[in-house]
Amino acid sequence: MTMYVSQERAAIRRASIASLLRGAFVVGVAALVSTSASAQILAPLGCPIFHCTVEATGVMDEALIQTAATVTYNNTLGSMKAQACSGDGTHLACLFAIDATAGAGQGTLKLLDATTLEPLWGSHAAPDSYDLDPGSSSGGQAPVLFANGDIAAGDKTYHVRYNLAGGVAGRLALAGKGNNFGLTPISDTHGVVTQTDGVLTLVNMSTWQALGSLKLTDSGSRLQVVSPSSATGNVLYVVALNPQTNVGYLFSVVMNAAKQKPRIRSTYAFTGRTQASPVIVEKAISGLQSNLILLHVPGLGGDSQNRLVALKDTGSALVTAWSIDLAAALPVSPSIDQTTKSLFFEYKDDSRIFQYNLMTGQPVQTYDIRAIGGFPEGFALNGHMGATQANATYTMLLGGAIASVPGSNGQYVIAFTPVATPNSLLWAVKVRKTPDKYLAAWNTAPSSNAGTYCPVVNGPLSGLTRVCDF
Repeated sequence: MTMYVSQERAAIRRASIASLLRGAFVVGVAALVSTSASAQILAPLGCPIFHCTVEATGVMDEALIQTAATVTYNNTLGSMKAQACSGDGTHLACLFAIDATAGAGQGTLKLLDATTLEPLWGSHAAPDSYDLDPGSSSGGQAPVLFANGDIAAGDKTYHVRYNLAGGVAGRLALAGKGNNFGLTPISDTHGVVTQTDGVLTLVNMSTWQALGSLKLTDSGSRLQVVSPSSATGNVLYVVALNPQTNVGYLFSVVMNAAKQKPRIRSTYAFTGRTQASPVIVEKAISGLQSNLILLHVPGLGGDSQNRLVALKDTGSALVTAWSIDLAAALPVSPSIDQTTKSLFFEYKDDSRIFQYNLMTGQPVQTYDIRAIGGFPEGFALNGHMGATQANATYTMLLGGAIASVPGSNGQYVIAFTPVATPNSLLWAVKVRKTPDKYLAAWNTAPSSNAGTYCPVVNGPLSGLTRVCDF
């Protein structure tokens, strides 16, 4: 059954809530912008960075609503690509490739109320702001939200720290000229900005200064970075491609403390262009002596067999722990259930979720979402896999679409607890009558109950959609 909020009720609620939140927002700005020393700490709620954690696990730590009652959407602000948005549980920060907003919300970077999905400010209209170049900032980057309210985002020229009112709190020049994949913190003090032309810029996040840079090359050829980076424990992981040889690379990059610049610590080579960012399973989760790096590779040794590989980072090398032969390329990175030590992935134009043992790479279970949800033939998953992990319960957030069944066609948003209740969906909501191309970044907004959150997702056609309990 499709559930929509009436346009009149939605407009009244958006106006009233936005008015209240703007009042609280203005009062709190002076205190928030004066605490820039804490800007290196990520916001503790929501999805404050690309794929929600610096390890790119895609997992948020909030309890999710158990019943979906309403759908609120906004596709009037412009067009977004790829990830585009991050959030802190109250706000969303989104990068727009095409801006269709006038007034206070005009700009490439917009801060939105996560409940109403209406803009609080845009980087073109906000006083003392800097409007990012949309072409070089919106192709996969998600802004970074810090605990003090600051927001970090950049284009091919600058990486900017904005305060909660949209003013520039810091701006640093980048060493590269490629499109900006965003800032990845590697510690509480340092982060790295990744650009598509293979340039990595080391940033002191407390002083907002560029310290040094590294150009990724292969026998003199500049490499192309193909996805945002991930990190843990002072180590950055970045994937790149040599377009001349069709050889892909995973690099582990650390900071040269003496020279205050990045340096390559180890390299793993494969065949072809991966589309997925590396996902890090920390030692504290796996119990192993080394971090595990999960990476989709299109081939090894010149073959064309798609694989998901788990690499142990020994410090001096990236060593294969296990490898899974895949039926096709992975459209998005796998997601991790920390409690059961499982990984989950999906294929494009498929309705199934595949569960594997994180420690061994052995198959555990396959879940056909079409059959479980009672969807007709023609249903297929079409989005990033979001997830929440609260009270040891792992809940997946999925997008699915039907495009060829009259009466059932549309875009669906789904919550599924594969381990707790494998034979039923927590809920499924038809949010549009026409399917989107894909659903991208997942975030959260407050629900009617404190401590429980409503999912928010964005798509290139549908814009922003919030599924909630009120």
